[in-house]
Amino acid sequence: MKKSPHTHTLHVVKTTVLLTLFLFQLFPVFSQIIFDKSFHDFGQLKQGNKLFVDFKLTNAGNKTANIIRIEEPYGISYRISKKMIEPDSTVTIRFKYIPKRKEVFERNILVYISTLSEPLIFTLKGEALYANPKENLEVTEFETEKKTDIPLHQLTINVVDANTKEPINNAILEILWDGLQYKKVSTNAQGKIMQQLYSDNYYFLAYAPGYSMQETAVMLETDNQSITIELGEKKQNQILVENKKDSLILPEEKETSTEKNNELDINRYAPNNVVFLLDISVSMKQKGRLDLMKVAMIELVQMLRPIDKLSIVTYSSTTEVVMESIAVTDKASIIKVIQNLEAGGLTAGGKGLKKAYQVAEKSQIKEGNNQILIATDGAFNLEKGDKDMLSQAKNAAEKKNITLTVVGVINEKWTEKSMKSLATEGKGNYISIKNYNDAKSVLVEEIKRNSFKL
Repeated sequence: MKKSPHTHTLHVVKTTVLLTLFLFQLFPVFSQIIFDKSFHDFGQLKQGNKLFVDFKLTNAGNKTANIIRIEEPYGISYRISKKMIEPDSTVTIRFKYIPKRKEVFERNILVYISTLSEPLIFTLKGEALYANPKENLEVTEFETEKKTDIPLHQLTINVVDANTKEPINNAILEILWDGLQYKKVSTNAQGKIMQQLYSDNYYFLAYAPGYSMQETAVMLETDNQSITIELGEKKQNQILVENKKDSLILPEEKETSTEKNNELDINRYAPNNVVFLLDISVSMKQKGRLDLMKVAMIELVQMLRPIDKLSIVTYSSTTEVVMESIAVTDKASIIKVIQNLEAGGLTAGGKGLKKAYQVAEKSQIKEGNNQILIATDGAFNLEKGDKDMLSQAKNAAEKKNITLTVVGVINEKWTEKSMKSLATEGKGNYISIKNYNDAKSVLVEEIKRNSFKL
């Protein structure tokens, strides 16, 4: 879908302020520093290749933070856009690697922040195929960033007890924006939270001790909106996984050097060729489906390794290969592609599935896990002319070793039959994502199950 100028500018803002997955809490006052990535692989560096990488740090708390010092190891220099990180603001640290010698390198850089008790650790790795000890240590200047005029809207969130309707003090609210946590705040004594947010769709997680987490999809369009979130008694959430070929129980993970970046252990899991086939029809806008789909995809991306391949195919009224098969090296760029997905249009599932198989076959990994993950709300109705997709799924699984797993995202009960049938023919699983906890785990476990080396 083509984006309006307003939407394009909003996405520029998102790529500046959104984050990946590491939160640091110190005091009753939230003081989180959240960053877009903690790891970068330069790959093989040749003369003329770019030697620097940017890491963006966002202050998602309500207390000003300062970068106290940075301990750069041998062969690393840096530049900071600004040492003070005010609430709701972002700074950039640019690290530069100096190829003093030919080497395979991995450098850990410690960044000390005033509001954190432990330093942030950023890792740079790669292989220098040349040596240039005279390389300038100075890090290039930052480009001038254009200011945006995207309006902010005032939103009041009330968190109350579902039974008594009394306000809940110090309840926690996590605000997700395009699949990543944007803010984490707490209610005051009146159970209220006041926030300035951009006009867009958000996904809220509210919880407090003794209460079950409540999830709410929010569309913010005007000023002075107010919502009330009711928290009930604590209960267990369940993950539904069906139609597994075998009940494979994975051994307990142990901490190893290959897992320190939360990636799959290269010694235990085969290479993956994963094709995301994503339903972005208009129905995915409802109930926070698109938000949860993005959460699940981003969580999986964080786990994949440079030896894994990933591609993204979308379908609505039309089918589009949004991202051709690439090695999972620049995770930040992949995550931006996921964040920028928008929903709209009708559902052309059959054509999307056909294209996904073409992409999967083209990038197939011998003796690897070749798998299509179709994420949909269940309105995946194969048209009369597309009935052969079921047989195609079966043939691809049996003859080409390409399996198909169907992921239902807050799908209705009546959709399960066709989704399970498709997964069965594709020799994969039917998985249901009903909430945030499901989104954080089910795709990760699915890929682990299918790529585990027996």
